[in-house]
Amino acid sequence: MYFAVIGNIISAEKMVNKERYEMQYKVDDVLTKINKEYKNEIAFDFKLTLGDEFQGLIQDASAVLKILDKIEYLADPLEMRFGIGIGPIYSAVNKKSGNRPDGPAFWNAGFAIQQMKKNKSYNRPKILFETDDNSRSKNEWIEVINESLNLCDFIEKGWTDKQKSITRESIYRYGYDTKVPQKELADIFEISVPAMNVHMKRSGYYNYLNLRKSIGEALQKEWGEAES
Repeated sequence: MYFAVIGNIISAEKMVNKERYEMQYKVDDVLTKINKEYKNEIAFDFKLTLGDEFQGLIQDASAVLKILDKIEYLADPLEMRFGIGIGPIYSAVNKKSGNRPDGPAFWNAGFAIQQMKKNKSYNRPKILFETDDNSRSKNEWIEVINESLNLCDFIEKGWTDKQKSITRESIYRYGYDTKVPQKELADIFEISVPAMNVHMKRSGYYNYLNLRKSIGEALQKEWGEAES
């Protein structure tokens, strides 16, 4: 079982000429860094495939959300959405090949990203998982995961710019570990430790990280090592 990712750069829709070229250069640089950092978790490197789209293939269920969060962090302030397809790959998976592998994982990711593009509501998701597994338990897991991610999006919408920066910086440096060194973060943002503590509590920081960590654990439980 693999996790195919199709990322769409929403903010690219209004870009033209030089601005669009600079965006593509930045995203390409971000993906190069991600491919290097997560070379053991990524089965096929992330690459730009269209002017406003990129694709990649992840083989480690527990790393999926962390990789997406780091892409978003490094690409800031670009606005993105991610369609994630869970499923097998039928063709050979070879990082050295220029040909993208193919199979239900990518078909499901394509369906997910199309559903997101059609969704014009205020509460449209940033991340959507899709699988064509017909078993009831798998479909229930997908529904819970997607609704949990929607809740994460709702929490994010209530953040101030400072709270958003703190949370993203924390995830980038420490992952979903809630036992973070607050003094280090406080020094980075040049605020006191008590002020950092207030930002974390008011933003729902601990609930947010625990929820994303739980989602990663759910993905690993259902589609991780046991099914590899």
